[in-house]
Amino acid sequence: ASPANIDKRTARGSLGGIKIAFLEKKTRGNQVTLLLQLHFGDVKALQNKEVAANFAGQMLMRGTAKHTRQQLKDAFDKIKAQVMVSGGVDSAVARITTTRDNLKAALDLVAEVLREPSFPQDEFDKLKQEELAQLEGNKSEPQALAMVAIQKHLSPYPKGDPRYAMSIDEEIDEVKAVTLDQAKSFYKGFYGASNGELSVIGDFDSESTQTQVKTLFGDWKSPQPYERI
Repeated sequence: ASPANIDKRTARGSLGGIKIAFLEKKTRGNQVTLLLQLHFGDVKALQNKEVAANFAGQMLMRGTAKHTRQQLKDAFDKIKAQVMVSGGVDSAVARITTTRDNLKAALDLVAEVLREPSFPQDEFDKLKQEELAQLEGNKSEPQALAMVAIQKHLSPYPKGDPRYAMSIDEEIDEVKAVTLDQAKSFYKGFYGASNGELSVIGDFDSESTQTQVKTLFGDWKSPQPYERI
C-alpha cells in the first residue's frame, strides 16, 4: 500500500474537461467510492456571490425535476448508497460510497441532482431558517468566534471578494437578504462540467464507468470560464 505502488496501479486520463483517476481493486463487500469535483468561475465573476453560491449548493439535494427531497433519500437508501452533494462559491462536490452493482444507479441519481435541481421554495425557506438559527447560536460559541477570527487573519481580502471572511453578524445579514432567485441565478450562471476531477476506487468496471460519465456529463458545458482563485 505504498504511495508509489498505488500510483502505479492508478489509471489516469480525461473525459472532456474532467480529469479522471481510477483504481480498480477487490474490496470487502464489493465496495466502491467515487468523488467528483466540478470547478467554475473566476475571482472577478464570483464577486459578491458567496452566500447565493452556498445556498445553491445546499439546495441540490433538496429536490430535482423528478424527485422530492424525501424521494431522493429513499432512492439512495434503496440502493444502499451513501451520497453527499454540495456546492460553494467556486466548486461543487459529489461523493458516493456504494457497491459495484449499485454504482451505475447511484451515479445516475447524482447526475440528476447536479443537473436537474428544482429549487423548491419551501425547502429554501427551511434552509434559510436553519442557517439563521445556527448563526445566532454561533454568536455565543467561543469556538465559532475563534474560527471567524482565524479566517479573518488568514484571509485578509476586501468585502465582496469570494475569499472574504464575514463576521457572524455580516453573515446573518447576508442570509436574511438572499433570495431563491439569487440561488437559482448562481446555479444557472456557473454550474457545468467543463472543468473538474473524478476519482473512483474499489470494485467497479472502469470502462463502463467512463462511458456512463461521458453520457451523463459530456454535454454539460460551464456557462462561465474557469480560473483557479
